[in-house]
Amino acid sequence: MRLKLKLSKNKITVPFEYQHKLAGTIHKWFGINEEHGKQSVFSFSQLQNGEVIEKGFNFPRGSTLYFSSSDNLLLTNIYKGIKADPTLFCGLKVYEIDILPEPAFRNRERFSLLSPLFFKQTKEGERKARHFTFEDTETEELLTNAVKRRLEKNGIPDSALKITFDKSYSGKKTKVIKYKGIGNKTSVCPIIVEGKFTTMEFLWNNGVGHSTGIGFGCLK
Repeated sequence: MRLKLKLSKNKITVPFEYQHKLAGTIHKWFGINEEHGKQSVFSFSQLQNGEVIEKGFNFPRGSTLYFSSSDNLLLTNIYKGIKADPTLFCGLKVYEIDILPEPAFRNRERFSLLSPLFFKQTKEGERKARHFTFEDTETEELLTNAVKRRLEKNGIPDSALKITFDKSYSGKKTKVIKYKGIGNKTSVCPIIVEGKFTTMEFLWNNGVGHSTGIGFGCLK
């Protein structure tokens, strides 16, 4: 299930590197919880409808933030947290919450991204994790296998799963996003997922790739 949060306009400029502030807000809304440090069963979008200005972003017409999870208790807790304190940062504030159910998925879906997809892996013989994007030939196979393992761990195995990038998308690009000063090379490119209906629902709710719990890989 997904929460669509409608936000007021900002009062001061939102910095370009705001993602850690957004992740901090999400965990504030969780309250006392055991989610920090665990493999996330939730995902959230970037702030939508921003205008780039000299030192960051401006949201003169307000913004929209999406939060999704397959864990209904988690959704209930964050809903209560927002009601108790709807503020974010830079003057942004939640003024309306809509609850969106999972769409009726097919066995093959093309998903646009609400936040860039981040995927890293340490290959055999290497000491440091590499950041893989749609530009790397092996990413699709590595990503598919990683998601299969995640699905298996959550009790919804899908041996037929296949994930590819829609490289026909004219706006595809890589983007380095800094999180607390650390650069993460990401993909801004839609993905095509072939698999079970339950797989589609899980990925739509919980995101794809690494670090979904801090704002990467949220699917539209």
